[in-house]
Amino acid sequence: MTVSGANEIQAVAILTPGDEQMAVARVYLARGTMLNHGDRQIVLASDIPRGHRFALRELPKGELLRQFGYPIALSRGISQGELLTADNSEASIPAPALSDFVAPTATRLVKALQERTFMGYRRADNRFGTRNYYLVIPTSMCAAETARQVAARLDEEACGTFAELDGVVAIPHTEGCGCASPGQIDRLLAVLTGFMRHPNVGGCMVIDLGCEQSDRARLQGVLGGGGVSCLKPVDWLTIQQSGGTGATISQAMSIIRGRLPQVAAVRRESCPLSGLLLGTECGASDAFSGITANPIVGDVADQIIKGGGGAILSEIPEMLGTYAMLFARFRSLEVAQKFQQAVDWYIDLAQSMGLNISDNLVPKNIAGGLFNSYLKSLGAVLKGGTTAIEEVIGYGEPACGSGLSIMQGPGGDLESVTGLVSSGANLICFTTGYGAVSGSAICPVIKVSSTTETWQAMPDDIDFNAGRMLDGETRTSLADELLELLVEVASGRQTATERLKQRQFQVWTAGKLSL
Repeated sequence: MTVSGANEIQAVAILTPGDEQMAVARVYLARGTMLNHGDRQIVLASDIPRGHRFALRELPKGELLRQFGYPIALSRGISQGELLTADNSEASIPAPALSDFVAPTATRLVKALQERTFMGYRRADNRFGTRNYYLVIPTSMCAAETARQVAARLDEEACGTFAELDGVVAIPHTEGCGCASPGQIDRLLAVLTGFMRHPNVGGCMVIDLGCEQSDRARLQGVLGGGGVSCLKPVDWLTIQQSGGTGATISQAMSIIRGRLPQVAAVRRESCPLSGLLLGTECGASDAFSGITANPIVGDVADQIIKGGGGAILSEIPEMLGTYAMLFARFRSLEVAQKFQQAVDWYIDLAQSMGLNISDNLVPKNIAGGLFNSYLKSLGAVLKGGTTAIEEVIGYGEPACGSGLSIMQGPGGDLESVTGLVSSGANLICFTTGYGAVSGSAICPVIKVSSTTETWQAMPDDIDFNAGRMLDGETRTSLADELLELLVEVASGRQTATERLKQRQFQVWTAGKLSL
């Protein structure tokens, strides 16, 4: 749809609260289109594609450009009605002064949210599961296919027998074995441990080959207590000591069949909203992701936190330039500095490889109206809401159960979601502009589209249409509706990725050297 002639600006463009410099086109606006904006009339100096930004007034050279009140670029001299691009702006924003830091106030809990409940699984470690899986875990790539075959042979049988079992799933991967970097093995074992201890897992079978670096003994050492400190049934098999592949599969199936009645004996019960730890993710973003889906998810994260629960924000490469906008939210200067160190680590890694961290701005992002990486980053961090940032944690490291955490990790969907789940997230909200399909092996993933068009184009893959905000529904009402959906999913309602068995698991491999 292309619009020309004279129009009321609210009918064809999005005006975000507090922004007086720019608007976002809802539809394609032709050059020369006249827009009535209060007592002013704006004549567009450029064609404005849908989802792109244009100047509401003249923006002199050197003026700091802001979206949602946050800095995203410097103007190189932009006329009223002109399209905002990477050519007429400079991707540069000021850094905050450490001397200006003031710790944020504690998040005020809301009684009505504290009293909200969902029907979940109360675990022995006082955490709460939203699902009940039996998990088959290979310690290395060498045991991955064996583990996959075990789970594949039992999954349908087990679900048909036990109502309180969500599946027998495996997490095959390409890690472990011969890896020259101790950090890679440590990261893998930390993630496997996070999945073993996860409240969505009721029992585990661990399979190793027997000679890899990431073998049974080393994983048991990370777990402690002889490898049985998960407060749930854990069994172990070594392929080289069990008669080979066929014998191992047969033994594993026999052991698991004996364990399933115990794992399935739990029952859903009323659990507090504070038992939710929401992981947030975005993928295939467009210009509307940062206007509809991401802020709505951020509002839901705020509500969960105000109910005593927690949320995790990750994708460090997607946060380039957000230190300034997040500065007032860090619980302490130490937390602020840990965040900056996480960003700097990524920048240094990119430079060592002859790359630029801004390369995460892909052609589809630019075509959709995200003219620099700061603008994309701003939209991404809006998923984290507005509360204080309590901690910055390592990839897959356990997150505190309350408040907002930031996890070191990549922007890649599969690796990021795996890290969030390892950190304890028992629900994932995944926003998408163009459409994304991946899920998680053990955690329900709620897909939230930024536009109605994506919702209509991929109806089997999307759970919630945040694009209705562009059609006139309020952000507040949509956030309230999304929270209700999250409670239903936490209580057992299947998501699109679960119905389609999108059970991805991929460990972050940064710095890996295979030998």
